[in-house]
Amino acid sequence: MRNEVQKLKGKNVTPLLKVILVGSDPASLSYIKIKKKRAEQVGIKLEVNEYPDSANAADLKREIEVFGQSSAVHGIIVQLPLPPGVDRETVLGAIPPELDVDCLTEMNRQKLTSGTEPFFYPPAAAAILHILDLYHLGLEKMHILLVGSGELVGKPLAIMLSRRKVHASLANRQTRNLRELSLRSDVLISGVGKAKLITGDMVKSGAVVIDAGTTGSESGDVQGDVDVATVGVKARLLAPVPGGVGPVTVAMLLQNVVRSASRGFDSK
Repeated sequence: MRNEVQKLKGKNVTPLLKVILVGSDPASLSYIKIKKKRAEQVGIKLEVNEYPDSANAADLKREIEVFGQSSAVHGIIVQLPLPPGVDRETVLGAIPPELDVDCLTEMNRQKLTSGTEPFFYPPAAAAILHILDLYHLGLEKMHILLVGSGELVGKPLAIMLSRRKVHASLANRQTRNLRELSLRSDVLISGVGKAKLITGDMVKSGAVVIDAGTTGSESGDVQGDVDVATVGVKARLLAPVPGGVGPVTVAMLLQNVVRSASRGFDSK
């Protein structure tokens, strides 16, 4: 990615990512710090625009619309969660789809669902696929279980797998036989955000386990959905939290920014 950015800078284009931060949530500040550090490593400029908890959706919408009109901006993200009372859909909807590098606007979600090529793929889901691809597992022959049907991981990942003709079962909070389903799964991917939801007695020996759920603890540590101590001894591959999907997700987000900045140069 650093090489791609250098080529763009040779054409007088510096990839720029705008981050909208509302309030001072400690976890959000930590995530932004990581993104900024990684962006700087590859030469991407990341600017954080901070707003107080008292900011309202209409004002944020106007600010984002101004950023979206600048040709110097190649990506806009809103750091979630937003404070209570700030309408998420109003704020996210202000991001132009061609700058929606988190793939959270309605247009990009609809494009993904309908089978049309979206401007970008959701970074977390793309990160999981990237990790799985590295190991050449032959996913089309495996039983895959996605635990959690959220907008960031489960739902888009199911769609992206189906585009590859790979079937995945989906489990959510209404699923009553989670343990039974997980014990039959060759690949188990969890993105719920419930600490130690997946334990060793739920995983069959030799399974591939990807943890994409994060939960903050009272001590300030980040925990995943998977109990590493009990699952790690049974899984043949395990992407834990922290240190597994998270760093790759940041890389995929930044890759989306680079792709946005490269738009128009691809055929030159």
